[in-house]
Formats: sequence, structure tokens, C-alpha cells
Amino acid sequence: MAKSAHPKRPTSRDVARLAGVSQTTVSLVINGVPGVNISEETRARVWAAVERIDYHPNEAARSLVLRATRAIGLAIPDASNPHYLEVAAAIEAAAEARGYHVLLALTNFDPRREERCFGWLKQRRIDALILCDSRIFSSPDEFEHHESEISALCTQGYIITTLGGHAVLDSVMPQETQGERLLVEHLAALGHRRIGYIYGVFDQAYLGGRLQACLAVQRELGLPVHERWVRRCGPARADAYAATASLLADHPDGDGPTALIVENDLLATAVLSALAAASVRVPEEISVGSFDNTAMAAYTVPPLTSVDPDPLGMGEQAAQLTIERLAARQRPPVHLQTPVQLAVRASTGPAPVARRRERG
Repeated sequence: MAKSAHPKRPTSRDVARLAGVSQTTVSLVINGVPGVNISEETRARVWAAVERIDYHPNEAARSLVLRATRAIGLAIPDASNPHYLEVAAAIEAAAEARGYHVLLALTNFDPRREERCFGWLKQRRIDALILCDSRIFSSPDEFEHHESEISALCTQGYIITTLGGHAVLDSVMPQETQGERLLVEHLAALGHRRIGYIYGVFDQAYLGGRLQACLAVQRELGLPVHERWVRRCGPARADAYAATASLLADHPDGDGPTALIVENDLLATAVLSALAAASVRVPEEISVGSFDNTAMAAYTVPPLTSVDPDPLGMGEQAAQLTIERLAARQRPPVHLQTPVQLAVRASTGPAPVARRRERG
């Protein structure tokens, strides 16, 4: 009988023989079964054997053993914000290209809703979960509890990727503080020294975030920082509209900010509406800058200057990291950052004082 023209495909038995372990141990290591007491030295031997003989598990059989769903959960906080929808679309396209489908969950910034997605993991309804890291907590204790739960799930072998910084999870986020620096420096170069903020979503001091990064750049540039120029609000457009009206009412004599930095484009549309309702001209009397550079930013009146965090790249990398983690569960956490740039449009211009000097 003639020999087959194709070489024999390596099996888990070959991996076990080379690593000096049982086939059961090989299966447990390769499949990343949680809660199993296998030493790191043994795991390293198994993975070294896998690489040496170029072993690839039978995915059909592996799916039956693991009850794999080929599904990835995605939790976003706000369906009305086009930034999250742009990221979600990129994740779905990248996942589908790799043979996975995406289950979308809307959390409305509620940690309890996010925790329901953790139940999907525990019930094996999804193979992994991607979290858009944007939540509102009622207290520091609630925040700590939530972070501890995520870390515990990771320790148990469940796969979670976050679009935001996290020490023990794979994560993708824009270059840290770079967008804030670009926007503040842009306004400073236009002569603005009185910069105010309409700050929604991340409004808890213990979370830090975008506001603190902007204020740090202001201090570095020698610009004054005043709490009276900051309005903290909720994540809805109505919140931003009311916050802007309040800020204007508190500065009827023109001693308020000459520029406003807004948490995101969604809230910036409401800020522009509130300024128009008060007959405040943008950018002649006040400049407005924002974050996310969503498709709407080019079509506001006037078009909105906004920081572009590369949502397409964020989504693609998050999907790729998640699917790679399913095949390499023991590798250290991977943290990626997407490049950011500033899209300058007509909503920002020279500070009013600088304009008077130009005319003079």
C-alpha cells in the first residue's frame, strides 16, 4: 500500500508524550479550563510541546468539549452615543471576519446591568466579553467591588477585554492623556486662558479621568484653573444643555470661560444648542471643543473641533485581542493604545481678547 502523500497531523497524544504529562493535562491546559490546579512549569512544558510540533486542536471537537458558542458579548453604555456604535460596528466586523458573532448588551451606565453580562460568561452563553469602560458608580466602595469582581472572573479563567485601562485584563484605549493635551494646547495657542468644562459621565473624583488630565495640562501651561468654570452633569444631552445654561447664568458679566471643553460629541451638540439659545456666538464669543470625532461632528453648526481616538482601530484591536486570548489563555495581559489626533473645525477660534488685539 502506498504511503499517504500527507504527513500525519500531530495529536494531543504527541503533545502529552513530548511534555511528559497526560492527555487530560494537555486538554486542560490548551482549553484553559478554569479552577484546575496545574503548575506554571507544567503549563509551560505543554505550550512548548505544542509549539515544537505545531499542534492545532480540532476546533469542532474542542467546541463540543467546551460548549463554545463562537459568540462574543459586547457591553456598551449608551446606544444614543454614536461613538459607542462606531466602536461596536468595528468589533462586529472584525469578529465576523474571524468566524464569531457578537451579542450586544446596553448597560445605560449601570454597573448592575454590566454584571448581567458576567452571568452570560458563567452560563457559557458567550465565549468572552468586551466591555466599553464607561460606568457611573454611586460610591468608591461600589467601584472597588465592581473592579474586584472583574479581577475574580479573570482569575477563574473567564475572558474579558476592556476598552479602557485595567491591570489584569486585555485592554485597548486611546493614547493616555494625549487627546486632552492636544485639545488644551490647541485652545491655549488660540489665546484662551479661561477654559471651562461641561463634564458628563465620569463625574466621580475617585475615578480621575478626562477632566483631571485636561486640568493637569492647563496647570503645566500656566493657565488658571477655577472650579466655577466646571459643570459636572449626567450623560444625557438634556444634562449638558442644563449645565451650559447654568454656567452662562452664573457669569452674566462676561467673566466666564472663553472656551468650553465637553466630555464627548453627543453632549457637545447640546452645548452648542444651549449657546445658540442664549445668542452666544461660536467661536466669536466662546469656542467649543470635544472628544470622539464622531460622524456628527462635521455637521454641527458650526462644525465641531474634536479629538479623534480611532474608534475603528479600537474595535478591530479589541476583537482581535479577545479572539487571540481564547486560543492563548495563559499569556500575560496585553494593553494596546490607539493613536489620537485633533480634527480642527470652525467651533474653535481665537479668544475674544486676542480678536480685539488683531483688530487693533
